[in-house]
Amino acid sequence: MARRGKVYIIGVGPGSPDLLTLRAVERLREAEVVVYGNLVPEEIVNRFAVNAREKIRVTKRHRKDALKIVIEKALEGFIVAHLKNGDPTIYSNLRDEIEELEKLGIPYEIVPGVSSITAACVEAKIPLTDFLRGLRGFAVVDGHDEDVDRMVRLARELGMLVILMPSFEKVRKVLDILGQEFDVRVVQNASLPTARVLHHVPDVYDAPSIVLIFRRA
Repeated sequence: MARRGKVYIIGVGPGSPDLLTLRAVERLREAEVVVYGNLVPEEIVNRFAVNAREKIRVTKRHRKDALKIVIEKALEGFIVAHLKNGDPTIYSNLRDEIEELEKLGIPYEIVPGVSSITAACVEAKIPLTDFLRGLRGFAVVDGHDEDVDRMVRLARELGMLVILMPSFEKVRKVLDILGQEFDVRVVQNASLPTARVLHHVPDVYDAPSIVLIFRRA
């Protein structure tokens, strides 16, 4: 009887290797095949996937092929680690992967990761919630797909808006409508030595960025 494979869907955090959880490290050491995107640092793969016989890097252009590769390798009987930036429950098409694995009867485990959202807030020294400042909650939106008017409404209602995959053009429109009551931070490369916190919206998107729009104190 052929050996049955399995899949670990692992959140590897915002990029810094020392922010991986102990469970993520243990599962990576078990993996025989590792599939990861181009934003996952090679250092994480090389440092922790020490027993992997195959390491498959999937570029952004071929991202849809990642799940196909994961399933193919699991059906061949391998222990597969599918690495995802940040936490796998946030903007990572997790539902599609779970449904496909369950349909094929492939066992899997989801390993949470430190979110790039919280990493960005740590870099900016801004809490996601702060009742005294009127930050009663927060909304996380896709900066390309979300409607500007809805982003404005969420910011006003909750006091904190986190924008992933930001369109800087949309961010500027949101800030223009919100006015002086709100402030902005653009956090680039959160958790990495190259991290920067900008107090303005740059002209060019030249590094992985998260935008924080929040009510002023």
